[in-house]
Amino acid sequence: MSRRLINGIHSQSNEILGQIFLEHVEWAMEDILHTTDGPWVLSHVCRSWKKITLAHPEVWSFIHVEEPESRTGPETIFLLNLALVRSQHQPLDIKLGFAERHYTALHMKIIRAVVAQSDRWKTADLQITNALAPSFAPIRNRLSKLTKLKLTNFTDDSPEAFPYAMNAPCLTDIALNNYPHDIVALPWSSIRHFASDMTPFPDVVMGGVVLLEGGTVSIDAETYVSLLRNNPQLESLDLTYPSPSPPTSTLTHLSLRRLCGADGRLIRALTLPNLEELIITLKDDTISAVRGLLARSKCSLRSLRLIDFTLSTDVLAILSQSASLQTLIIIPPAWDTHADSNMKRLVRTLAQPSFLPCLEDLEIQVHEDRDEREDLDAPVEPLRPQAVGFVDDALVEMLAARWERRRTAEGRAYLQKVCVLIELPSTVGLSRTRGIGGLRKMSDEGLDVVINARDPRDLNRWGPGRIMSYVYNV
Repeated sequence: MSRRLINGIHSQSNEILGQIFLEHVEWAMEDILHTTDGPWVLSHVCRSWKKITLAHPEVWSFIHVEEPESRTGPETIFLLNLALVRSQHQPLDIKLGFAERHYTALHMKIIRAVVAQSDRWKTADLQITNALAPSFAPIRNRLSKLTKLKLTNFTDDSPEAFPYAMNAPCLTDIALNNYPHDIVALPWSSIRHFASDMTPFPDVVMGGVVLLEGGTVSIDAETYVSLLRNNPQLESLDLTYPSPSPPTSTLTHLSLRRLCGADGRLIRALTLPNLEELIITLKDDTISAVRGLLARSKCSLRSLRLIDFTLSTDVLAILSQSASLQTLIIIPPAWDTHADSNMKRLVRTLAQPSFLPCLEDLEIQVHEDRDEREDLDAPVEPLRPQAVGFVDDALVEMLAARWERRRTAEGRAYLQKVCVLIELPSTVGLSRTRGIGGLRKMSDEGLDVVINARDPRDLNRWGPGRIMSYVYNV
């Protein structure tokens, strides 16, 4: 670390450093029981930094614990209790990742220590098994501060009931992974955001690799039409699995503002006049259903995320129906020449001034096809650099035209943020003058622009790879 950087750090006040520490821990925290993680590392740098961490109890409030089997009991419990003491009376962010079928006395000690502080829980992410669920009984009637709850059970085929969160008056966000919502007691009148994923992760055992088919658990769409009908206050619904049959009724829901992942059967049953954000995987069934939803609802859509994007006539119609759109996130399917051709067509379409006139934020994510191989012991072939042809001078010219609108916007929207993330080794078609030079010019003028790709010489399939930035570093 350079002396100039060190001097810059030491010139900051303790209050500013405390806020920086909090940001770091919030984003980087993995396990409070690792002394190489989170606030422990910060407190070991020097005496003054230790004083700062101790003076900011919120830095110690992220109680995240993964599987503790490799640790010794006394040391583990000591670290956990010390972090809880140092957090003082701060609301706690709890995360317990206990996914193993078998548990030990150490699991129980950790749960007891964390449950004893349940009156301080603000958020809780609990990945537990049926065998461990009863250990959370003491939290009943002690969740007065809890605002977000996530329950996950990827181990048991039939998760048992979780009746302990009924009396949580501040609970607004609930996410259930492989937990049917009808076995979890919830204060539904306060719930605003509901997410449900009934697709358990497969178990992968390294070594003599065994892949157990988790399958997909389907729930009738009518179940969720009824859930929406009974909860008119819901603002966000997130479903990530298909429905086996269409619902038997339709519903107009006035509060729902965000819809994610629902399949065509459910979408056709809904009218959502106040829908603002839609996240959808583009399949034949969902494409036509979304067109109908937008036509019925006459909503002012603000944000649209399209997964497995292909610019068909129907998809173009969806975009044309969304003139109020401010944020567009495009995720093409596994990258190939067909996907590249689709993105070039999208760039040409976006070059038309009247198309998506309110667009302020454009994000495109390009990834490789990480399909599941039947034989996981087979050697992994290295990646081959691929051409990402749509990242060229024509893309820069389109961005420049939309960025230029700011000079005559007079209150109207104009492009403010662009992000293109290419997660595979790739080559792009940017010239040094018109392409890279144009990006740098817009960035210097204030456009928030990031175009990153993995170095074409980096052929490691699973490694993070060297990132090439086409704004500053090329």
